[in-house]
Amino acid sequence: MRPLVEALIKASENDPYKAARGRGNQHRDGWGYVLITKEKIEYYRSPKPIFEDEKATQLMDKLRGFGVLLLHSRAASQGGVNLFNTQPFAYGSPHGYQLFFMHNGDLIKDLLLEGLRLPKERFEKASDSYLAGMYVSLFLKDTDDNSIVERMALLKGVVRTSLNTGGIILEPENIKLFGTAYMREEFLEKEAEKNYMRLLSFYSADLFAMMSSTLELYTFLPLDDVENSTIYVIDVDMEKETFKPKPYPLEVSQGQ
Repeated sequence: MRPLVEALIKASENDPYKAARGRGNQHRDGWGYVLITKEKIEYYRSPKPIFEDEKATQLMDKLRGFGVLLLHSRAASQGGVNLFNTQPFAYGSPHGYQLFFMHNGDLIKDLLLEGLRLPKERFEKASDSYLAGMYVSLFLKDTDDNSIVERMALLKGVVRTSLNTGGIILEPENIKLFGTAYMREEFLEKEAEKNYMRLLSFYSADLFAMMSSTLELYTFLPLDDVENSTIYVIDVDMEKETFKPKPYPLEVSQGQ
């Protein structure tokens, strides 16, 4: 994982794909991570840019042995630039699990609030990503693969640009991960937008990772494009130190 963390730090400081959209070249609106090993959960968020925080270098030193990492560097589109809106977010679900969640892209916040039946004025300064994670934690009632796919696919209806997400579902005896890669169809025809929003993956015997496109400019690892409108669900066994990524179309099944 260390080469990819190093690549994210560099990409956050200089992202040519972001610059090509005319919106600056940095992700400097905060960062955070969740690291889970057999021994501990480490959760950190800061409004500092990742490339100006010594904790980022310290994180790389902790990436030894088997574990799960959710890592996010923010370029704000909605919601204030502050600690509250820094990702990944954490939610206690009423359905018996803890959710860690991150999202890149722009969602239609009013539709999320309508679906959650929440007053607009109370969440004026909260990000769309925060509300998306809240939605998942409240409406994902069980953690089988089909339920995760269905619930995340339903969020496509509130997407303005992209629904690139990562999540950790932590239950008393299980850990499951998911990641979605989705941009609206019109952006597939626009080179600058597609380059910025597409996701990449790396899969080897001891590592599976999904990541933003810019990391390809800063790592020697061979990366693959993730097909648009795909969700990966990953089963993790911390005791056996095994993981199994399973790709699915990010679609609602017939009858839903």
